[in-house]
Amino acid sequence: MENEDAINELLKRGISHHESGEVVEARNIYVEILERDPQNHQALDLAGLLCMQCNELEAAGDFFESAMELDPDSGRYICHAGTLKLHIEDLEQAEELLRKAISVDPEISESFLSLGLVYRTQKKFNEAVAVIEEGLSTHPDNSRLLTWRGILEIDREDLPSAAEFLHQAISADSENLEAMVTLGNVMMELDELEIAERCYTSVVERAPEDVGTRCRLAVLMKRLGRRDEAVVELERAFSEAAADSEIFNDIAELLESLGSDDDAIVAAERAVALDSGNASSFSLLARLHSKAGNEEAAKDAAQRAATLA
Repeated sequence: MENEDAINELLKRGISHHESGEVVEARNIYVEILERDPQNHQALDLAGLLCMQCNELEAAGDFFESAMELDPDSGRYICHAGTLKLHIEDLEQAEELLRKAISVDPEISESFLSLGLVYRTQKKFNEAVAVIEEGLSTHPDNSRLLTWRGILEIDREDLPSAAEFLHQAISADSENLEAMVTLGNVMMELDELEIAERCYTSVVERAPEDVGTRCRLAVLMKRLGRRDEAVVELERAFSEAAADSEIFNDIAELLESLGSDDDAIVAAERAVALDSGNASSFSLLARLHSKAGNEEAAKDAAQRAATLA
């Protein structure tokens, strides 16, 4: 009993570290538990989740398989195994496992969400909507399910309906940043700029390191005619971003997709400054300059990309 109590205490500590994003600490505790009790299926499952989050997918699969062997009737373990299959794009196996997880334990909302994402990946949007709705019939206030119900309406190009579901998701969980960002994007598309600004500002206040949302907020401010504020916000976005050329490539492509080509060029120039040997950065810069009519600059960047390729 003493050993069981000690292991349960370790599990609590491991889960606490895991939920706080303290990967090394959580990993060490799960290893310690499994050294003491190799048959502890809860620790095996948690170790699998940690590996999946760290993109150690083969190890995650081994842990989930071991957990399911020890407790084959656990809907949680079957769900996690199915979600892993989704990540590695084994969609047939993912669907089979997730359907089984739902039949074993419909109280696990993640099973409905992951199965919905399987269908979404297959472009089966009606099937995805049906399974998310099935989940919501059991979990009507689940913020993540409501968020993805809204995203599926974006996929189906029904933005007003998407906005309604995203509002519900935020009402269910006022800290759901994914729903806030997505609602902001929908409001931008619907030209409801004041609502979009409130969404983006709320996200930035809670997650100042969210560079993508800062970029969106800067573009929105430009659309509202607040150019000085937009410049300040974009400078903050650039200062928050890691000094990595690929990250600035992503920022440049995001700004381009938002119709802010001048700012996209600034980001692409930052990318080549950070890594003068990155051919993809020069190719991106060439395309952006060409769109802007800067033919000489486009030619120079294209030549540099060709040299590096």
